Amino acid sequence: METTTTMMRSMAKPEGMAMDMMKMQEAIDACSMSMQACTMCADAMGGMEGMGVCASRCAMCSDVCMTTMRMMMRPAGMERTAMVAMLEACIAMTAACMEECRTHADMSATCAMCADACEGTNAACSALLASMATDA
Repeated sequence: METTTTMMRSMAKPEGMAMDMMKMQEAIDACSMSMQACTMCADAMGGMEGMGVCASRCAMCSDVCMTTMRMMMRPAGMERTAMVAMLEACIAMTAACMEECRTHADMSATCAMCADACEGTNAACSALLASMATDA
C-alpha cells in the first residue's frame, strides 16, 4: 500500500473532474484484494457440486474489480461518465458476489474471505463515487 500511496501522490488528478486521490487509492487497494479473493474462491468452488453459481459470480466479480482497478490507475485519461458507470458496476457486482458468498461462509473459509473482501471493495468504491458526486 505504501507504494500505491506514493504513486497516487505523484499522479495528476483527472482533467475536468474533482477526485479524492486518497479515496481512489483505497478503492484501488480494495479492488486488488477482491480480485485476488474472488479468483481464489472461484477456483475453490469451481469443482464443488452445487457451487457453480458461486464460482461463476466470483469469476465475474474478479474481472469487474480488475477492470475498475486498472481504470483508476490511469487517471490522466479518466472520463467521468465512464468512471461513474464502472464504479457503479463494481459496487453492484461486489454486492452480488458478497451476497452469494455469505450464504456459504459458514461452510467455507474461502467464501467468508471473499465476502469480506467484496464488502470492503463495495464500501471503498461507494465512498469514492460519493466523493465524486459531491466534488463535481
